[in-house]
Amino acid sequence: MATKEEIVFLYDLERLLIERKKDLPKGSYSTRLFKKGIDKIAQKLGEEAVETIIASKNKKQSEVVNEAADVLYHLLVLLVEREIPLDTVIQEMMLRSKK
Repeated sequence: MATKEEIVFLYDLERLLIERKKDLPKGSYSTRLFKKGIDKIAQKLGEEAVETIIASKNKKQSEVVNEAADVLYHLLVLLVEREIPLDTVIQEMMLRSKK
């Protein structure tokens, strides 16, 4: 189960990505993604998802953890690019769990 600190981290990362999209600081990987637009962001998310699938077939749990972290990061970038708050996704998941 995630701790409060771990959940807060995701919201902090979301806020940082919103700032990066607005300020576009030089040298930031997030800035490069935002400048390339939704097609590149979606492509990166897809690549990371495929890498996660491949890693899940291997025996090293650390590979799955690393790739899953990449998926979560790139998903947050995509959500920020589309101006969809993380809360909106969580609320949708909560609604689905009640069905």
